[in-house]
Amino acid sequence: STVYLNAESELTYPANFSGKERRVRLKGEAYFEVKKDTTKPFVVDVAPLRIQVLGTEFGVRAYNDEPCIKTTLKQGKVSVESEGCGVILEPNTQATFNRSDVRLDVKKVNVDLFIGWKDGRLIFDNCPLEQVLADLGRWYDFNVVYKKEELRSVPFSLNIKKHEIFLEVLELLEETGCVKFEIKDNTVVVK
Repeated sequence: STVYLNAESELTYPANFSGKERRVRLKGEAYFEVKKDTTKPFVVDVAPLRIQVLGTEFGVRAYNDEPCIKTTLKQGKVSVESEGCGVILEPNTQATFNRSDVRLDVKKVNVDLFIGWKDGRLIFDNCPLEQVLADLGRWYDFNVVYKKEELRSVPFSLNIKKHEIFLEVLELLEETGCVKFEIKDNTVVVK
């Protein structure tokens, strides 16, 4: 099995899997390519969710500062469970667990929008600038300050390869004419 970790993410696992399961614990975001082993199911713990797999490819986004945990299935099947409720995902679907109301919803999605980061792509479809810059901040390690609150909700769509130079990404966003950026030390000021 192979696991890809996104920025600001942590995977905890034993040196050797013993017992009846291959159990790991995730904080942040990861993409899993799990080899099938019917005798030892693969389990991802993302409190309070338990994601069980036999053999599949899927992504889990579980950053502590975000209100939802998202499990996105590319291939195979996974079971997503929390406190007595659960769903089985089919390919191209996503389970969203809302931490505040403990609700689990499932919908069809464009999987690339949620796992493009694994291949070094920045993919956003009509996302608020606040979400775009939060994700970019994880990749490029910067903070954001907004001069006008309404700029947080300006929608953007991007599908580009991650650039070596972060300024190139900001220049692409500025070309829309919707925002301007100023960089002070490790902080991006949105104007």
